[in-house]
Amino acid sequence: MDYRKKILAALAAGCLAAALFAGCGGSSAPAADAEGKTVMKTLVSATEPPLAWKDADGKIQGYEYDVLCEAGRRLRSYSLDIDAVPPETQDVMMESGEAKLAAGGYYRNPQRAANYIIPENPIGASALLVYVKQGEETKYRDLKEALAAGLRPCPFTSGHGAFRILSEWNEKNGRPLGEELPVQSGVTQAERIQAIGAGQYDMLIVPGNLNIEKLSREEGVPLAPLAAPVQVDPTVVLVNRQEPQFAEELNEALGSMRQDGTLSSLSEKWFGSDMMRLLDSAS
Repeated sequence: MDYRKKILAALAAGCLAAALFAGCGGSSAPAADAEGKTVMKTLVSATEPPLAWKDADGKIQGYEYDVLCEAGRRLRSYSLDIDAVPPETQDVMMESGEAKLAAGGYYRNPQRAANYIIPENPIGASALLVYVKQGEETKYRDLKEALAAGLRPCPFTSGHGAFRILSEWNEKNGRPLGEELPVQSGVTQAERIQAIGAGQYDMLIVPGNLNIEKLSREEGVPLAPLAAPVQVDPTVVLVNRQEPQFAEELNEALGSMRQDGTLSSLSEKWFGSDMMRLLDSAS
């Protein structure tokens, strides 16, 4: 190969490498769809039914997936490219800016408010509920009464929003849950329910949007919630801080969905009740 051929070969290789790099995310600029709308990479959980999950056939379904699909139809300038990934992958992709929008049963907290734009209008609602064996839910009004009666809670998963809420509740109420909350990782809700059935524990404290009553019936240990929730919170979406216009348009779409009853209808579909009423009762 002569000198000029070597130069041409090097240039060709450089162009090919540049093209491959661009195709693999070398540029973070959002693409446009066939209608000229800016495409925003959007994430939901692949593992948390009924909020969102990916089934064995690779189909995404769930409450938050349906909500974002409808929100996407209402956006004027943007379209949503929705994918389902594990929660830890959601965190990485949002932090890197690869994804611009994420839903995952998120609560507002100072750290999220500092790192992301959180639209004012919620995507849903969640109450932190205390579940006991069906038939015992009328014996105790709330968590305080259940603990005073000696009921033992299943260990919690640290790092989740529910863990933070319970930690704060424990401090405010004189630490009835102990100096430190009992923690156990890598345990499914089904396994916790079975532990209650076996008599190891007496109650399960988790968000009310996880279909625990249905799951507990399937597990053969029917549970029911106490009347008073520990806390009620709106659930929200997280938007990349570099996308304020997108966040504003998305906020308008979510507001219209709450106003016209769409969020309530989807809540009825996936949870069997209107979770949005929890926000009304808490306000």
